[in-house]
Amino acid sequence: MRLSSLLRPVGAAAVAVALLTVAPIAAGAAPGGRPGKPGPRPTPTPTSTIAPLVSGGTVSPPTISAGQLATQTITLSGPAPVGGIWVSLYVDVVYATFVGSQVYVPQGRNSVSFPIRLSAYVEQTQVRTLYAQAPGQGLVAAGTVTVVPADPSVQGVKDLRFDRRVVVEGQTVTGTVELTAPAMAGGLNVNLSPNSAYGGVRVSVPQLVVVPEGATKVSFTAPVYGDGEPNEGNPSASLGATRDSAPVAAVPSAFAVGPGFVRVGSTVTGVVGIGTAPNPDGARVALSVGLAGVNVPATVDIPAGSPGAVFPIIGAADLSPAAIGTLTATWNGQTTTRSFVTGY
Repeated sequence: MRLSSLLRPVGAAAVAVALLTVAPIAAGAAPGGRPGKPGPRPTPTPTSTIAPLVSGGTVSPPTISAGQLATQTITLSGPAPVGGIWVSLYVDVVYATFVGSQVYVPQGRNSVSFPIRLSAYVEQTQVRTLYAQAPGQGLVAAGTVTVVPADPSVQGVKDLRFDRRVVVEGQTVTGTVELTAPAMAGGLNVNLSPNSAYGGVRVSVPQLVVVPEGATKVSFTAPVYGDGEPNEGNPSASLGATRDSAPVAAVPSAFAVGPGFVRVGSTVTGVVGIGTAPNPDGARVALSVGLAGVNVPATVDIPAGSPGAVFPIIGAADLSPAAIGTLTATWNGQTTTRSFVTGY
């Protein structure tokens, strides 16, 4: 029978199969064309792989004091595939300073360990569950940790301070946190808050600072943002039941005075600024107010090199709420005014 007659019914697909079947034998031929031992069959390459999922996790030590370092370990259901795998992290744990919102598990590994620091602002014992998820997976509990408040008789925040009282908005200040005792082994984190409730000024402090083991102080930098009017912010540092705050005022680049609110029966901080104008020898600014029951000093001195200064604005106890007044500042032949409203 002729070969062409055999090929006609089965078609080209059958020929291709036949050729693939013969190929491994030909590959096993000895040098010189002599027949040799057949080579081993190649291991089939899988057409798809199933990525592992998060199966659980632990935290060590399982109980810590507020501000203390802990180590979390996340376990996968199997080894990480080629290229590794990213696992997302969820809980009120301050991961960002250390590993971000995700952690990478290298290829071939089925677990990963990394440092975590929980919020230092804990006033009563809390048990927190940490969650994680691999791509395509829902949240999975990946460890629990018990956090007890820091004992203020043993450790606490002693002081928060900044190197400048008044800055031009957009500039940066340097802050320092001081503890009442040296930091424990592994260091101690202290929570920071911008506390922008004082107005449009925000001192953009980091979420936390870490005081190194054995030290009592740590410094950090923070940009100061404003809304174009003189005002102040009051950032704070906290560790459990102990905290401290320190105000920072911001002024615009031009001569201005503020703020736009006066409290009935209380004192608020007024801010006057000459902005980016040179001030090598200091400056004296005259102040006046246009509403009975509101008092300010006649003058305020701006220190040499500073873009502004603060002063008290006192609202009388019998001051009507929702009244409107005007604050006026005069300096170097210039006059600036700011309307304000009274309230509680």
